[in-house]
Amino acid sequence: MTAVPARADDGWSGTPVASSAAGAQDCAQVLLVGARGSGQEAPYGDTVDDVRAELASRVGGRRPDLRLAQVYLDYPAASLDDIDTASVENVVLGDESATAPAYVASVEAGVSELERLAAAEAQRCPDEKLLVVGYSQGAEVATRALGSGALDGNLLGAVLLGNPLHYDGQNVTELDGTASNRSYGLTAALYYLKAELAASTGDRQAQVTRLIEVVVSMYNGTVDTTTLASAMTGIGASVPGGDAPRTWSVCTAGDPVCDSTDALARVFTSSSALEEEHSAGSANHDSYTPDALQNTLDAVAAELVDLPHAQASSPESAPSRSRRGLLYGGLGAAALLAGGAVIVVRRRRSPRTGAAGG
Repeated sequence: MTAVPARADDGWSGTPVASSAAGAQDCAQVLLVGARGSGQEAPYGDTVDDVRAELASRVGGRRPDLRLAQVYLDYPAASLDDIDTASVENVVLGDESATAPAYVASVEAGVSELERLAAAEAQRCPDEKLLVVGYSQGAEVATRALGSGALDGNLLGAVLLGNPLHYDGQNVTELDGTASNRSYGLTAALYYLKAELAASTGDRQAQVTRLIEVVVSMYNGTVDTTTLASAMTGIGASVPGGDAPRTWSVCTAGDPVCDSTDALARVFTSSSALEEEHSAGSANHDSYTPDALQNTLDAVAAELVDLPHAQASSPESAPSRSRRGLLYGGLGAAALLAGGAVIVVRRRRSPRTGAAGG
């Protein structure tokens, strides 16, 4: 991991400091936390940095008074080099003797650091709001931190791009993306498959046959929702319902990281290897540019623009200021409630009519 020197941030244009050094910054209204993807170098990686730049363009001129600080999540963001077909089968088929990929330890480190950061900032700056943007592995890290409830106290919002923990029925808001509502991220799919096979008997070939049956059920939208919910809760992928309106998820069809069903079917039928699927679907996984995130960025920008303005000193009397504050506060609360009623409905898309590829 490339080290980036910690220094005070000066808003949207500043260089983010490591999350481990966040306490050296002044408190802000918003702390932007960027969680880069697998194998990307600190601070943000290109995908998260493009989101930051687009938000700066949309919000900076409208809210020049907004006090913003930036940190990048200080975690390994291990590459996927050691995630291959054999390691995937070991996860699903329960080979406890197999060595866990470095990816697993990287995710755990990221979750611990994000939870630590949220707790420390809530203690140090109780009025500060967190805006978390995670891509790929970073989105999985953010999802698990959301699932633990560690971000609830001061969360402004979370943006999850190409999330390995994406699944049908997740408590998220989907305003962009082309994947159907039957798409399952790689991590979510593997642990659901593992849960389905936990009670199965027979040799490895019989288990692989059962795997194919379950993968087909995922594609057809006939999964066992009870088993799915239990598996997702067990791995910390269950986002609290109250966070759904402010958790924006985007998945591109054919992205083998967030829409893995077709790729896994080919892997488990030995018609392809996981490494080949990642290579073939790389363009889809790299598709999370601002042009593909217009509605999501609009929603996030609206939350930032609507944040309360800092009170300026004025010669008017204290009672007058108080009455005006109550009026504006009431109008602001009504607007937020109205907006929440709109975006809490999770957009449903028509199922795919053909194989998405990967």
